Amino acid sequence: MIKSCVIGLSKVGKIHCESLLKLKKTSLNYVFDTNHELSKSVSKKFKCKTSKNFDEIIKKSEIKLFIISSPTSTHEYYIKKLIKYKKIIYCEKPILKNNKNLKKIHNSIKKNKIKFCVGLNRRFAEEYVHLKKILNRKRVKIIQIISKSANHNINLSTRNGGLFFDKGFHFFDLACWLGKSKPHQMIVISRSISSNDFLKKNDFSDAIINMKLKNGVNVEMIFSRKNREGNLENVKVYGDKFFTELNKYADKKNLYKDFSIRYKNSYFECLKKFLDNKKNLLLEEGLLTQKICAEALSKANIQ
Repeated sequence: MIKSCVIGLSKVGKIHCESLLKLKKTSLNYVFDTNHELSKSVSKKFKCKTSKNFDEIIKKSEIKLFIISSPTSTHEYYIKKLIKYKKIIYCEKPILKNNKNLKKIHNSIKKNKIKFCVGLNRRFAEEYVHLKKILNRKRVKIIQIISKSANHNINLSTRNGGLFFDKGFHFFDLACWLGKSKPHQMIVISRSISSNDFLKKNDFSDAIINMKLKNGVNVEMIFSRKNREGNLENVKVYGDKFFTELNKYADKKNLYKDFSIRYKNSYFECLKKFLDNKKNLLLEEGLLTQKICAEALSKANIQ
């Protein structure tokens, strides 16, 4: 039995708590959040322990697995501490808020032989798995990705890396995964259609990205922090005499629901795959995506 702790108790953190209880090989032993009242409430709900002092938890040798679902701005702090104590790390995306110390973190993970997973959970969502199986048998020419959020908080966006690192992370990864290649060229249009409220905090509310992969696949993306109908996510794929789209395989009841609801089971499947695997999971893919996010942000900022 792998004894575990969840760091950060937002909606996603609570989903991870549920997943740890569902998995046969794990137990949820501790939860931690800088909001101590929240920690106490969640620990009571899931019948586990908590502490006001994170060092008290991390020093317990029996607690092997730590899931980081705290704000992205805190990830580097927790990753460094967990590496020091040789813990197993599951980290929600993005790995870091920016790429300033990305290489150092990667080298430290390798040097200390840390088992690490980047939470690219959409790869394990039933609708994406279905779409991927179809595309594996097809020659893809164009991938269109649309992601729009309902009533997104500006402060939440900036502390998680902004539009490109926060929202863009999943979709840059999915573009490479579904397109079976890496980026070759990228065009970003963002400043002219961003709201002033986001721009004041060096962030963007909207972006249009055109990305060409090395194998010739064209990827067209639309990101937005605002959508009246609710949360919208769809992928349309065009190829030689075929067309398909993600929402064709989705649960129609959840199409406009919060993403943590629509893809709730994928968090469980991603964590399960990681613990069943003796090696790292999606670390290299996560590192690549960090670099793509940084490139998209740099292109947006020079407009």
